[in-house]
Amino acid sequence: MIKRFYSKFHSTIEKLYNKEIDGTGLAIFRIAYSTVFLLEIIQLFFFRHLIFDSIPYLKPGSIDVTIPLLLWMGCILFIIFGFFTRSAAAINYIFSLVFVGSITTFEYHMFYAYMGMNFLLVFLPVSRCWSLDRLVEKLKYSSPRFIYNPPTTVSVLAYYTPVLVGVGFVYFDSIFFKLTSYYWMSGLGMWVPASLPMITHADTSFLMNQEWLSKLMGYTTLVFEAVFIFLFWFKKYRVPLLIVGVLLHIGILIEFPIPLFALGVLSIYILMVPVSWWKKLKFNFAAREPKLKFYYDSECPLCIRAMIVIKHLDFRKRIQLLPVQGTWEQDPALAGMDEQTLLLNIYSVDNKGRVYSGLDTYIKVLANIFYLVPLSWILRLPGIYQIGRKLYNYVALNRTTERCTEDNCGYIPPQPIVKEGNIKLLQNYSLANLKVSVAVVGIIFLSLLQLNTTYNSALILKFRNVSGLNNTVVGKAIGFASYKIEDYSKTLLGITSHSVFMDGHFNNYNHIVAVVYMAPDGKESFLPIIDERGTPGMYINGPNWVKWTFRVNSPNIQMELLEEGIRDFTAFWAHQKNVNLSDARFKILVKKINIPQKWEKDFLSKQIQMPWINAGEVKWEDNQFKIVKCIPIESI
Repeated sequence: MIKRFYSKFHSTIEKLYNKEIDGTGLAIFRIAYSTVFLLEIIQLFFFRHLIFDSIPYLKPGSIDVTIPLLLWMGCILFIIFGFFTRSAAAINYIFSLVFVGSITTFEYHMFYAYMGMNFLLVFLPVSRCWSLDRLVEKLKYSSPRFIYNPPTTVSVLAYYTPVLVGVGFVYFDSIFFKLTSYYWMSGLGMWVPASLPMITHADTSFLMNQEWLSKLMGYTTLVFEAVFIFLFWFKKYRVPLLIVGVLLHIGILIEFPIPLFALGVLSIYILMVPVSWWKKLKFNFAAREPKLKFYYDSECPLCIRAMIVIKHLDFRKRIQLLPVQGTWEQDPALAGMDEQTLLLNIYSVDNKGRVYSGLDTYIKVLANIFYLVPLSWILRLPGIYQIGRKLYNYVALNRTTERCTEDNCGYIPPQPIVKEGNIKLLQNYSLANLKVSVAVVGIIFLSLLQLNTTYNSALILKFRNVSGLNNTVVGKAIGFASYKIEDYSKTLLGITSHSVFMDGHFNNYNHIVAVVYMAPDGKESFLPIIDERGTPGMYINGPNWVKWTFRVNSPNIQMELLEEGIRDFTAFWAHQKNVNLSDARFKILVKKINIPQKWEKDFLSKQIQMPWINAGEVKWEDNQFKIVKCIPIESI
């Protein structure tokens, strides 16, 4: 039975691997996902002293992470631009292991998705389109007699695998928690977190006040997560799933202070966009007619390289690339010039008939490629323009001027890229066979790791307890081994439990804690942690939101963690605002709120209107943190 399953599964994966489709969507995913991840690392960099110092700015961590984080950001930029992509992806994964794997109290669920995606980026052909690697390959194999265009297709499996790991596994595991939740099974799984001030940063009462709509969104999420992993493989279900998933995460983006979580998952959904849509988008995005004619010498190696670079960068096709030979006489703007003059320099003509040469031509080229427009502005600046002209003239005068003709420059074909199926490793076993086998084993391995993690989900754990399995020697051994395996799968691949917005996050959570700075002049101001309304402030998003909302301040407060959290956030804020910690006082405020048990109209507004209660005071004196007075929150 196992052999038959493996054989059928292997056949399915082989068909997917051998099916080639346009790689544009995969390239857009690379750019979008890596941009989101870069923003995450920029946020880590800004809050690095809060996250990595023992006490922000006062007691540094064991390692200064400034340089490593900057290097990491540079590495991600290489991935975004698709330059040395595979090497950059491997280095990026190592950085992820070191930093994301070592973050504990600031961890949040998007970190796990990053680990899985960063691992897959090492192996996926994400630079096949829209990359500098592709440009390098064109330049490497092209000559004045032959312009090489590398393949732009990828295996359809390259689209499916990130969706499976980054979305499918997450939803699959999440549903095994939600099915044990009173809130989710009552249709309130979306309404409850959107109705608690410390959880949401947006007032969407106009939606949440519609009971039917709130419950519809809750139940839709349940059904969607339950069926996603089984249906996204099929073309007829992909667009409906895409629409629901995009709407769901746009809602998360609007509602909760985890914007990069929402944007990160949305970037993975890019892989579910039909390939035909990208073709239509590229067609509609292209200019209706060229804005600039660029004349180049088709027998000049350097000019050919310039033409290839421009064509690669100008995906809107605003620049018409024309060889001087055989075309220049047809352009009225070039009347009165001769071919020899045109061959000595680079000339261009805009759609108003104005002629440009030399550096001015390249400035016009940059101005017509929208993402390079700032470079054209820089080159026009006084001083830079003059230096640029001298450099350009030096290169132009010292370039190879020997013409590439049939006599001295015959056609040299590029080294062919041998198809994987033709590279024999054994008599009847090719490189393509090996890659299919690796893909099959890899997907099975990842799936088993996810099943192991789901074995520890709330629903399965409940079954294990009811059946008595957990009380047996075998059950205890399996449970112990399962948790150990999950520790490694979580760290290395981001495969872990996804008990997001469960009842335990909200039960007994009837308090909101805010910190107020008391300036020497008597003026008081809320720190950007929790604002006057009781909702998250500027500091509280992503990992910081999870840290403050569920670890510093939590349903069941631990005073030691609360005090440490207040100490660290006040120390970080004080340094950012140049507040001297030799003498600084802060007031601790508490807002008591109700715990929702059933749907209620205007619930969020009622909680926001709850009064603040003075729960104590802390101070910094000679850079030492002290509790001046404290009223136990439970007694308020």
